[in-house]
Amino acid sequence: MLKNKHLLVSFFCFVILTISTQNPERPRLITGPVLGAVSATTARVWFAYKGDGQNLVSLQDMNDNTFYRATRFEKINDKKGRFALTVDFTNLQPGHTYKVVYAVDPLQPYTKCIFRTLDAEEVCDVNFLVGSCAYMSPGFARIAFPGPSVRIFSSMKRKDSDFMVWLGDNVYYMGKDYKSYDNMFDRQLKIREKFYTLRDFLNHQPNYAIWDDHDYGWNDADKNFPLKEDALKVYKGFWPNNYQDSVGGNYFSFRQYDAEFFMTDNRWFLDPEGDTTGAYLGKEQLAWLIDGLKNSTATFKFICTGSQVISDSWYDDSYAKYPVERNQLLDFVAENNIPGVIFLTGDKHFTELSKRVWKGYPFYDFTCSPLTSPILNTKYLKAFQNTYSIKSTILYKKNFGRITLQGYGENRTCLIEAFKLGGKKKWAYSIPAAELKRK
Repeated sequence: MLKNKHLLVSFFCFVILTISTQNPERPRLITGPVLGAVSATTARVWFAYKGDGQNLVSLQDMNDNTFYRATRFEKINDKKGRFALTVDFTNLQPGHTYKVVYAVDPLQPYTKCIFRTLDAEEVCDVNFLVGSCAYMSPGFARIAFPGPSVRIFSSMKRKDSDFMVWLGDNVYYMGKDYKSYDNMFDRQLKIREKFYTLRDFLNHQPNYAIWDDHDYGWNDADKNFPLKEDALKVYKGFWPNNYQDSVGGNYFSFRQYDAEFFMTDNRWFLDPEGDTTGAYLGKEQLAWLIDGLKNSTATFKFICTGSQVISDSWYDDSYAKYPVERNQLLDFVAENNIPGVIFLTGDKHFTELSKRVWKGYPFYDFTCSPLTSPILNTKYLKAFQNTYSIKSTILYKKNFGRITLQGYGENRTCLIEAFKLGGKKKWAYSIPAAELKRK
């Protein structure tokens, strides 16, 4: 009799296992989508889900009603069975409008996501947004952090830009967040799940992002951060950039018409402070950047990094703390007269445009910060001592930037604008492309 009971229990376990295998949990959308890299013929889309499966979205061409299935999938997951998935679409048509079509049950309401691939033209007017330092607490503290400041993403969405460049500290790891892979995963996911205003902005236009210390590890974390491999896996799993798999760290480049962007990693190779001969970008990444600048045919070449470049201030994070490497980069651009170089930086919790002539080359550095984080306390202002700051551009408010590339030939210009939280313009500064070369 006891033997028969064991057989009966075993039979029921087998039936349950068989049913669960044959009927996997239907995938359910947690949050997303996020638009990543978009070119004339390709697009990357990110979203998070629970359950089984990965071919959960397709693209509908709104011009001719053609449907496209994903050609590549990259996903990571945590112990709770939540997946962060990036899907690639290829062989799209230039200048066509595409709509994301879902085949998944929603835990959150579906978000309308429509985008346009790049045109076939080599040069046209284009504008993009920039910003850094978006501290948001997904818990009860969100009443104060970011509090009403989260509406900045609605203001940015209304600018209807072609794409967004995130300049670091896009998500803040706090306390236990940077102590394990799963905690990093959870923090990244909760921010996108809880803040609908941010989520709506992330699917409104393509997004390209670098990291800084707070979405890498603890404050001022360098190459010795013990969980750097976990941090890299999570970051790449949540930001659908067009990474180069053959390199260490998460630096990459992309091009939009006659503008090329070099998105650098200022943490993976960073030496501890104190050695002025130490690495900021590191030999491997610096060689990649120099080679990219040398071979670029773009009118404008934007070098994006988390810390200010041309200022000599040692206060807080700065490329000035690594003068041997920084000077090597500036020397290369000036001595080889690489046209069109502009630095885009974040981190400082205030905004300013700086200009410095280095061996006859006029370098500009647009520092744009913060989006939702607290602004810099004015008692620290004297500590910065940035003698290259254009005083009329200093802004101690939560803000974002917009850059517009317009005109043709010798009349091509880069218009830089700064906007307050609610979208009101505070200043504008135009840089002719013809100026960005050694005199």
